Order: sequence, then C-alpha cells, then structure tokens
Amino acid sequence: MRAGDVLRQLVALISSGLPARQSQQTLQVQLDALAPAEAKQFQLIWQLALRVGGPIVLALTRLAQVFDRAEANSREAALAFAAPQATARLVMWLPAIALLLGQLVGLNPIGAIMHSLLAGLSVCLGLGLLVAGSWWSKSLLAKANLQREDPGAFLDCVVIGLHAGLPVDVAAKTAAETLVEFELSEPGAESKQALESSVELSRSTGAAITALLVSSADRLRENLRFESATLIAKLGVRLMIPLGVTVLPAFVLLSIVPIAIGLLSNQGGT
Repeated sequence: MRAGDVLRQLVALISSGLPARQSQQTLQVQLDALAPAEAKQFQLIWQLALRVGGPIVLALTRLAQVFDRAEANSREAALAFAAPQATARLVMWLPAIALLLGQLVGLNPIGAIMHSLLAGLSVCLGLGLLVAGSWWSKSLLAKANLQREDPGAFLDCVVIGLHAGLPVDVAAKTAAETLVEFELSEPGAESKQALESSVELSRSTGAAITALLVSSADRLRENLRFESATLIAKLGVRLMIPLGVTVLPAFVLLSIVPIAIGLLSNQGGT
C-alpha cells in the first residue's frame, strides 16, 4: 500500500474518535511496511506532534500529501532514468554481440583470440577499457540519481510547533532538535533562509506564517526535483564521453581486431 494511503487511513481512524496511540497500533502492520526513509519521516512528524501538542490530523494529512508528491517525483525520475541506463547497458554488450556475429558468419574471431598473441593482447586491453568505461558510466548514473533527505521536513516541523501555539523561535529550535534526534540532517542554509523570509513577510503583510512556511517547504522540494530532472536530462550527453573515450576503442579492440585477424588467418589457410 502507498505510504500516503496508509497515513490517510490513520487520519480517518483518529478523526472518527479513536485515540492516536490506538489508531497507530491498529495500522502497525501497514506502518511497519513503509520504506525506511518514509518510516523515519513518519516517526519524526508523529512524535513531534504528540510531544508539542500539535494537531496530529493536520500534520499527518500534510505528510500524506508530501509522500504522494515524492512518489510521483520518484516515478517521473525512474522513467527519465530508464533511457540512459538502457543506453549504458546496451553499449557495454556491443563488443560481445559483434564477436558472436563474427563467429556465426565464419570469421572465427574466438579462434584468433585463442591462437594469436596480438588478438589476445587486444582483447585484454579492450576488457580493461570496457571495465573503465563501465565504472565511469555507473559513476555518472550515480551522480545523477539524487537521493537526499526531504528538504522541506524542517519547515513542516516548524509548522507543527506553530499550530501547537509555540513562538516561532521555540518552534524552530524544537524542530531542529527533533531532526537531530531522529538522525536527520540539521536544517540547511536554504531552510533557515526560507524561515526568516517567511517570518519577515508575515510581519510586514499580516499573512499567515504557517501558509508561507508550507509554501516554502513545497518550493524547496520542487527545487530538488528540478535539480534531479536537470541532471538526468544532461546525463544522456555526458554518457557520450565514456562512450567515445573507452567503449568505442574497446569495441574495436574486442571485436574488430580479432575479427580482422581471424579473417586474415582464414585467408592465409586457403
């Protein structure tokens, strides 16, 4: 079951009058099935809301929305990531495919590799280049696959404290301490700046600070999504670098050279 759906079920139980602890126990199996990152974020919001007396239903509803958006972003990233991954895998198999085709048409590259020192050296060098190209490609794929903590978690925690009636500075301090307690990163410069900007805007305009913080948290998450999408979009071009530097020379050394030697050997034998 999707994490957002589990939280909405929990909200429904609490809204029907069931105590929060009993509602949690009722859905403990589903909550235990959450992904580690989702489970940690749920525990963060759950414990903070109970500790400061914030509206648990409002906090869980907000978290369900966050989970829904994160899942949608994850699906979009997986789809965008599929093409570069498939390209990298296909390119790595090209030398083996070329060798097999050469063997099937009677050029005997495998025989050349087994009996020719030059072909053997060519294959060894080609394999080295292919391993280097595989490592290079995987490194580029890993860098483009952003896996970071939720950048809006701190602001959402501050909102819970504000709903509980805490002053802004106390809510921010409590939120930061709770993040550390759950082994999450302390609020970064962007989160702190967003908090300060929201406080100043609320004071100057009278706008609800909770709404401003929710909007800022969504903006930070959207920035991370955009950064990830940008890196994935650039990945297709960046993969051409290891392709040209290592994989294409490896293709020549692993397939073309043995095929040429096998062809010359066949002609010499006739």
